[in-house]
Amino acid sequence: MRALLRMIWSTVLVVMLSGCMDRIYLEDATLSLMVGLDVNEKNELLVYMTSPVFSEEAKEKSEEYGVRASTIRESRMGFDEIVTALTVSGKIQVLILGQRLLQHPDWFRLLDVVFRDAKFSVNARMVALDGPVSEMFEYRPKDKPRLALHVTKLIDTANYRNLTVKTRAQEFHRQMFEPGITPTITELRKEKRAVKVMGTAMLTENGVYAGLIEPRNTLLLQMMLHEKQGEISVTIPIQEQNDQKSIVAGKISFFVKGVNKKVKTTYRDGKFQFDVQMGLDVSISERMFPYNMEKDYKKLEKMMEAELRKDYDLLVKKCQAAKTDPFGFGLYARAYEYKRWKKIENDWPKAFSEAEVHFKPEVSIKGNGVTK
Repeated sequence: MRALLRMIWSTVLVVMLSGCMDRIYLEDATLSLMVGLDVNEKNELLVYMTSPVFSEEAKEKSEEYGVRASTIRESRMGFDEIVTALTVSGKIQVLILGQRLLQHPDWFRLLDVVFRDAKFSVNARMVALDGPVSEMFEYRPKDKPRLALHVTKLIDTANYRNLTVKTRAQEFHRQMFEPGITPTITELRKEKRAVKVMGTAMLTENGVYAGLIEPRNTLLLQMMLHEKQGEISVTIPIQEQNDQKSIVAGKISFFVKGVNKKVKTTYRDGKFQFDVQMGLDVSISERMFPYNMEKDYKKLEKMMEAELRKDYDLLVKKCQAAKTDPFGFGLYARAYEYKRWKKIENDWPKAFSEAEVHFKPEVSIKGNGVTK
Protein backbone atom coordinates (compact mmCIF):
# COMPACT_ATOMS: atom_id res chain seq x y z
CA MET A 1 0.00 0.00 0.00
CA ARG A 2 2.84 2.41 0.83
CA ALA A 3 4.53 1.67 -2.47
CA LEU A 4 1.25 2.29 -4.30
CA LEU A 5 0.75 5.65 -2.51
CA ARG A 6 4.28 6.69 -3.37
CA MET A 7 3.70 5.89 -7.03
CA ILE A 8 0.43 7.88 -7.03
CA TRP A 9 2.05 10.92 -5.40
CA SER A 10 5.01 10.73 -7.75
CA THR A 11 2.67 10.64 -10.74
CA VAL A 12 0.72 13.65 -9.42
CA LEU A 13 3.91 15.64 -8.87
CA VAL A 14 5.23 14.82 -12.33
CA VAL A 15 1.94 15.90 -13.92
CA MET A 16 2.04 19.21 -12.01
CA LEU A 17 5.56 20.06 -13.18
CA SER A 18 5.85 22.89 -15.71
CA GLY A 19 6.44 21.68 -19.21
CA CYS A 20 8.74 22.78 -22.01
CA MET A 21 6.28 22.81 -24.89
CA ASP A 22 7.48 26.24 -26.09
CA ARG A 23 11.20 25.44 -26.01
CA ILE A 24 13.39 26.75 -28.81
CA TYR A 25 16.66 25.14 -29.82
CA LEU A 26 19.65 27.47 -29.84
CA GLU A 27 20.30 27.07 -33.56
CA ASP A 28 16.65 28.01 -34.22
CA ALA A 29 16.84 31.30 -32.28
CA THR A 30 18.21 34.73 -33.11
CA LEU A 31 19.26 36.02 -29.70
CA SER A 32 19.10 39.80 -29.61
CA LEU A 33 22.03 40.86 -27.43
CA MET A 34 21.95 44.56 -28.26
CA VAL A 35 19.08 46.70 -29.57
CA GLY A 36 19.23 50.29 -30.78
CA LEU A 37 16.50 52.89 -31.26
CA ASP A 38 16.82 56.05 -33.33
CA VAL A 39 14.83 58.29 -35.66
CA ASN A 40 15.68 59.60 -39.12
CA GLU A 41 15.18 63.07 -40.59
CA LYS A 42 11.47 62.32 -41.06
CA ASN A 43 11.10 61.28 -37.39
CA GLU A 44 10.52 57.67 -38.45
CA LEU A 45 11.53 55.06 -35.87
CA LEU A 46 14.59 52.96 -36.74
CA VAL A 47 15.26 49.76 -34.80
CA TYR A 48 18.63 47.99 -34.91
CA MET A 49 19.66 44.59 -33.62
CA THR A 50 22.80 42.50 -33.30
CA SER A 51 22.87 38.82 -32.43
CA PRO A 52 25.39 35.94 -32.46
CA VAL A 53 25.40 33.41 -35.28
CA PHE A 54 25.50 29.73 -34.28
CA SER A 55 26.64 28.14 -37.50
CA GLU A 56 29.88 26.43 -38.48
CA GLU A 57 29.45 27.47 -42.11
CA ALA A 58 29.08 31.20 -41.34
CA LYS A 59 32.27 33.28 -41.60
CA GLU A 60 30.82 36.13 -39.57
CA LYS A 61 29.99 35.23 -35.96
CA SER A 62 27.40 37.97 -35.52
CA GLU A 63 24.70 39.59 -37.62
CA GLU A 64 23.45 43.17 -37.53
CA TYR A 65 20.22 44.44 -39.05
CA GLY A 66 18.12 47.58 -39.03
CA VAL A 67 14.46 48.03 -39.91
CA ARG A 68 11.99 50.88 -40.00
CA ALA A 69 8.91 50.39 -37.86
CA SER A 70 6.37 52.32 -35.81
CA THR A 71 6.88 50.28 -32.60
CA ILE A 72 9.47 47.91 -31.15
CA ARG A 73 7.04 44.98 -31.30
CA GLU A 74 6.30 45.70 -34.94
CA SER A 75 10.03 45.68 -35.70
CA ARG A 76 10.18 42.01 -34.74
CA MET A 77 8.16 41.16 -37.84
CA GLY A 78 10.69 43.06 -39.93
CA PHE A 79 13.59 41.19 -38.35
CA ASP A 80 11.88 37.81 -38.80
CA GLU A 81 11.65 38.57 -42.52
CA ILE A 82 15.44 38.79 -42.90
CA VAL A 83 17.11 36.80 -40.10
CA THR A 84 17.69 33.05 -40.23
CA ALA A 85 15.92 32.05 -37.01
CA LEU A 86 13.18 33.32 -34.69
CA THR A 87 13.94 36.63 -32.99
CA VAL A 88 14.20 36.31 -29.18
CA SER A 89 14.39 39.37 -26.92
CA GLY A 90 14.98 37.78 -23.52
CA LYS A 91 18.79 38.06 -23.66
CA ILE A 92 19.20 41.76 -24.46
CA GLN A 93 22.24 43.17 -22.65
CA VAL A 94 22.30 46.75 -23.97
CA LEU A 95 19.55 49.10 -25.16
CA ILE A 96 21.04 52.02 -27.12
CA LEU A 97 19.12 55.27 -27.61
CA GLY A 98 20.13 57.77 -30.26
CA GLN A 99 20.54 61.39 -29.21
CA ARG A 100 18.11 62.49 -31.91
CA LEU A 101 15.49 60.17 -30.40
CA LEU A 102 16.17 61.58 -26.92
CA GLN A 103 15.15 65.05 -28.12
CA HIS A 104 11.52 63.91 -28.32
CA PRO A 105 9.61 64.30 -25.01
CA ASP A 106 7.35 61.29 -25.68
CA TRP A 107 9.96 58.73 -26.72
CA PHE A 108 9.70 56.78 -23.43
CA ARG A 109 6.34 55.35 -24.51
CA LEU A 110 8.20 53.32 -27.11
CA LEU A 111 9.54 51.14 -24.28
CA ASP A 112 6.06 49.95 -23.30
CA VAL A 113 6.77 46.45 -24.62
CA VAL A 114 9.97 46.24 -22.55
CA PHE A 115 8.05 46.44 -19.28
CA ARG A 116 4.81 44.77 -20.45
CA ASP A 117 6.26 41.59 -21.97
CA ALA A 118 7.62 39.18 -19.34
CA LYS A 119 9.97 37.64 -21.92
CA PHE A 120 11.69 40.96 -22.56
CA SER A 121 14.88 41.50 -20.58
CA VAL A 122 14.60 44.27 -17.97
CA ASN A 123 18.29 43.89 -17.09
CA ALA A 124 19.48 45.62 -20.25
CA ARG A 125 21.88 48.52 -19.69
CA MET A 126 20.43 51.82 -20.89
CA VAL A 127 22.77 53.86 -23.12
CA ALA A 128 22.58 57.26 -24.81
CA LEU A 129 24.71 57.38 -27.96
CA ASP A 130 26.32 60.61 -29.09
CA GLY A 131 25.76 60.16 -32.82
CA PRO A 132 23.72 58.01 -35.20
CA VAL A 133 22.90 54.55 -33.87
CA SER A 134 23.57 53.05 -37.30
CA GLU A 135 27.30 53.80 -36.92
CA MET A 136 27.46 51.73 -33.76
CA PHE A 137 25.85 48.67 -35.35
CA GLU A 138 28.05 48.92 -38.43
CA TYR A 139 31.18 48.78 -36.24
CA ARG A 140 32.98 45.42 -36.37
CA PRO A 141 36.21 45.60 -34.34
CA LYS A 142 38.73 42.91 -35.25
CA ASP A 143 40.56 43.08 -31.91
CA LYS A 144 37.45 42.88 -29.71
CA PRO A 145 34.85 40.21 -28.92
CA ARG A 146 31.38 40.40 -30.41
CA LEU A 147 30.13 44.00 -30.39
CA ALA A 148 27.33 43.41 -27.86
CA LEU A 149 29.69 41.64 -25.45
CA HIS A 150 32.33 44.33 -25.89
CA VAL A 151 29.90 47.16 -25.15
CA THR A 152 28.47 45.31 -22.15
CA LYS A 153 31.91 44.74 -20.65
CA LEU A 154 32.95 48.32 -21.44
CA ILE A 155 29.99 49.72 -19.48
CA ASP A 156 30.51 47.37 -16.55
CA THR A 157 34.22 48.19 -16.31
CA ALA A 158 33.65 51.94 -16.52
CA ASN A 159 30.95 51.67 -13.86
CA TYR A 160 33.28 49.73 -11.55
CA ARG A 161 35.71 52.66 -11.85
CA ASN A 162 32.74 55.00 -11.30
CA LEU A 163 33.31 56.78 -14.61
CA THR A 164 29.65 56.31 -15.54
CA VAL A 165 26.43 55.01 -14.04
CA LYS A 166 24.99 51.59 -14.87
CA THR A 167 21.25 52.04 -15.21
CA ARG A 168 19.34 48.92 -16.13
CA ALA A 169 15.92 49.11 -17.79
CA GLN A 170 14.07 48.31 -14.59
CA GLU A 171 15.92 51.00 -12.63
CA PHE A 172 15.37 53.46 -15.48
CA HIS A 173 11.63 52.79 -15.25
CA ARG A 174 11.75 53.66 -11.54
CA GLN A 175 13.67 56.87 -12.19
CA MET A 176 11.19 57.97 -14.85
CA PHE A 177 8.24 57.60 -12.48
CA GLU A 178 9.98 58.84 -9.32
CA PRO A 179 9.37 62.63 -9.05
CA GLY A 180 12.22 63.11 -6.57
CA ILE A 181 15.02 62.27 -9.02
CA THR A 182 15.72 62.70 -12.73
CA PRO A 183 17.07 59.80 -14.85
CA THR A 184 20.74 59.20 -15.65
CA ILE A 185 22.15 56.65 -18.10
CA THR A 186 25.50 55.80 -19.64
CA GLU A 187 26.64 57.91 -22.59
CA LEU A 188 28.83 56.43 -25.34
CA ARG A 189 30.35 57.75 -28.52
CA LYS A 190 31.40 55.77 -31.56
CA GLU A 191 34.78 57.15 -32.56
CA LYS A 192 36.89 56.21 -35.55
CA ARG A 193 38.52 53.13 -34.08
CA ALA A 194 36.79 52.57 -30.76
CA VAL A 195 33.68 52.96 -28.66
CA LYS A 196 34.33 55.48 -25.89
CA VAL A 197 32.58 56.05 -22.57
CA MET A 198 31.81 59.77 -22.43
CA GLY A 199 30.36 59.79 -18.91
CA THR A 200 26.78 60.06 -17.68
CA ALA A 201 23.87 61.45 -19.68
CA MET A 202 21.46 63.70 -17.76
CA LEU A 203 17.82 63.40 -18.77
CA THR A 204 14.91 65.61 -17.80
CA GLU A 205 11.82 64.31 -15.99
CA ASN A 206 10.36 63.48 -19.43
CA GLY A 207 13.51 61.67 -20.56
CA VAL A 208 14.77 64.43 -22.87
CA TYR A 209 18.56 64.66 -23.14
CA ALA A 210 19.77 67.58 -20.99
CA GLY A 211 23.55 67.33 -20.94
CA LEU A 212 26.64 65.31 -20.09
CA ILE A 213 28.32 64.71 -16.75
CA GLU A 214 31.96 63.98 -17.54
CA PRO A 215 33.67 60.92 -15.97
CA ARG A 216 35.55 63.10 -13.45
CA ASN A 217 32.29 64.58 -12.20
CA THR A 218 30.52 61.22 -12.33
CA LEU A 219 32.88 60.17 -9.55
CA LEU A 220 31.42 62.95 -7.41
CA LEU A 221 27.87 61.94 -8.33
CA GLN A 222 28.54 58.31 -7.46
CA MET A 223 29.97 59.24 -4.07
CA MET A 224 26.72 61.08 -3.33
CA LEU A 225 24.45 58.29 -4.60
CA HIS A 226 26.38 55.36 -3.11
CA GLU A 227 28.42 55.35 0.07
CA LYS A 228 30.87 52.93 -1.56
CA GLN A 229 30.66 51.29 -4.95
CA GLY A 230 33.53 49.81 -6.92
CA GLU A 231 36.81 51.71 -7.08
CA ILE A 232 36.85 55.49 -6.62
CA SER A 233 40.07 57.20 -7.68
CA VAL A 234 40.05 61.01 -7.71
CA THR A 235 42.67 63.39 -9.10
CA ILE A 236 42.51 67.07 -8.15
CA PRO A 237 44.85 70.07 -8.59
CA ILE A 238 46.47 71.42 -5.43
CA GLN A 239 49.24 73.70 -6.67
CA GLU A 240 49.29 75.96 -9.72
CA GLN A 241 51.74 75.10 -12.48
CA ASN A 242 54.06 78.09 -12.63
CA ASP A 243 56.51 76.71 -15.19
CA GLN A 244 54.65 76.40 -18.49
CA LYS A 245 57.36 74.13 -19.94
CA SER A 246 57.05 71.61 -17.12
CA ILE A 247 55.10 68.44 -17.88
CA VAL A 248 54.52 67.74 -14.19
CA ALA A 249 51.35 69.36 -12.83
CA GLY A 250 50.73 70.05 -9.16
CA LYS A 251 48.06 67.39 -8.68
CA ILE A 252 47.27 64.75 -6.13
CA SER A 253 45.42 61.45 -6.62
CA PHE A 254 43.77 59.37 -3.95
CA PHE A 255 41.52 56.36 -3.47
CA VAL A 256 38.32 56.87 -1.54
CA LYS A 257 38.18 54.00 0.94
CA GLY A 258 34.93 55.00 2.63
CA VAL A 259 32.17 57.60 2.38
CA ASN A 260 29.85 58.66 5.20
CA LYS A 261 27.28 61.28 4.22
CA LYS A 262 24.59 63.17 6.08
CA VAL A 263 22.04 65.42 4.36
CA LYS A 264 20.29 68.14 6.35
CA THR A 265 17.15 69.39 4.63
CA THR A 266 15.45 72.68 5.47
CA TYR A 267 13.08 75.15 3.83
CA ARG A 268 13.86 78.84 4.22
CA ASP A 269 13.07 82.04 2.33
CA GLY A 270 10.78 80.25 -0.11
CA LYS A 271 13.28 77.59 -1.25
CA PHE A 272 14.80 74.31 -0.17
CA GLN A 273 18.26 74.15 1.33
CA PHE A 274 20.44 71.05 1.50
CA ASP A 275 23.60 70.83 3.59
CA VAL A 276 25.59 67.72 2.72
CA GLN A 277 28.37 66.62 5.04
CA MET A 278 30.60 63.98 3.49
CA GLY A 279 33.24 62.18 5.51
CA LEU A 280 35.87 60.73 3.16
CA ASP A 281 38.54 58.26 4.23
CA VAL A 282 41.23 58.46 1.56
CA SER A 283 44.57 56.90 0.71
CA ILE A 284 47.12 58.89 -1.29
CA SER A 285 48.07 57.09 -4.51
CA GLU A 286 49.97 59.86 -6.30
CA ARG A 287 51.45 63.22 -5.27
CA MET A 288 53.12 65.30 -7.97
CA PHE A 289 54.72 67.90 -5.70
CA PRO A 290 57.01 67.82 -2.64
CA TYR A 291 55.23 68.01 0.69
CA ASN A 292 55.97 67.31 4.34
CA MET A 293 53.22 64.82 5.13
CA GLU A 294 54.31 64.19 8.71
CA LYS A 295 54.12 67.86 9.63
CA ASP A 296 51.45 69.39 7.40
CA TYR A 297 49.05 66.58 6.47
CA LYS A 298 46.16 68.42 8.16
CA LYS A 299 46.80 71.42 5.92
CA LEU A 300 46.76 69.12 2.88
CA GLU A 301 43.42 67.69 3.97
CA LYS A 302 41.96 71.22 4.07
CA MET A 303 43.26 71.97 0.58
CA MET A 304 41.71 68.76 -0.73
CA GLU A 305 38.40 69.62 0.93
CA ALA A 306 38.39 73.09 -0.66
CA GLU A 307 38.99 71.64 -4.13
CA LEU A 308 36.29 68.99 -3.74
CA ARG A 309 33.84 71.60 -2.45
CA LYS A 310 34.50 73.73 -5.54
CA ASP A 311 33.98 70.75 -7.87
CA TYR A 312 30.70 69.83 -6.18
CA ASP A 313 29.46 73.42 -6.41
CA LEU A 314 30.17 73.52 -10.15
CA LEU A 315 28.43 70.19 -10.70
CA VAL A 316 25.33 71.25 -8.76
CA LYS A 317 25.09 74.50 -10.72
CA LYS A 318 25.37 72.58 -13.99
CA CYS A 319 22.54 70.26 -12.98
CA GLN A 320 20.38 73.15 -11.78
CA ALA A 321 20.93 75.05 -15.02
CA ALA A 322 19.71 71.96 -16.92
CA LYS A 323 16.77 71.57 -14.49
CA THR A 324 17.79 68.06 -13.55
CA ASP A 325 18.34 66.41 -10.18
CA PRO A 326 20.49 63.31 -10.68
CA PHE A 327 21.46 63.41 -6.98
CA GLY A 328 17.93 62.63 -5.82
CA PHE A 329 17.61 65.60 -3.47
CA GLY A 330 13.86 65.45 -4.06
CA LEU A 331 13.79 62.25 -2.01
CA TYR A 332 15.20 64.15 0.98
CA ALA A 333 12.76 67.02 0.43
CA ARG A 334 9.82 64.60 0.49
CA ALA A 335 11.14 62.80 3.58
CA TYR A 336 11.91 65.85 5.74
CA GLU A 337 9.79 68.70 4.33
CA TYR A 338 6.71 66.83 3.18
CA LYS A 339 4.21 69.72 3.38
CA ARG A 340 6.45 71.93 1.26
CA TRP A 341 7.18 69.03 -1.08
CA LYS A 342 3.49 68.36 -1.81
CA LYS A 343 3.12 71.84 -3.25
CA ILE A 344 5.87 71.39 -5.85
CA GLU A 345 6.12 67.62 -6.35
CA ASN A 346 4.84 67.87 -9.92
CA ASP A 347 7.57 70.35 -10.81
CA TRP A 348 10.49 69.35 -8.64
CA PRO A 349 13.24 70.09 -11.24
CA LYS A 350 12.22 73.77 -11.26
CA ALA A 351 12.16 73.89 -7.46
CA PHE A 352 15.58 72.23 -7.32
CA SER A 353 17.01 74.74 -9.78
CA GLU A 354 16.23 77.44 -7.20
CA ALA A 355 17.42 75.46 -4.15
CA GLU A 356 20.61 76.08 -2.20
CA VAL A 357 22.98 73.13 -1.99
CA HIS A 358 26.13 73.20 0.13
CA PHE A 359 28.61 70.33 0.12
CA LYS A 360 30.99 70.11 3.05
CA PRO A 361 33.54 67.36 2.42
CA GLU A 362 35.71 66.31 5.34
CA VAL A 363 38.84 64.46 4.19
CA SER A 364 40.75 62.12 6.46
CA ILE A 365 44.05 60.76 5.07
CA LYS A 366 44.37 57.13 6.19
CA GLY A 367 47.25 56.04 3.95
CA ASN A 368 50.21 57.58 2.13
CA GLY A 369 51.64 54.66 0.18
CA VAL A 370 55.04 53.08 0.88
CA THR A 371 57.13 56.25 0.35
CA LYS A 372 57.45 59.37 2.46
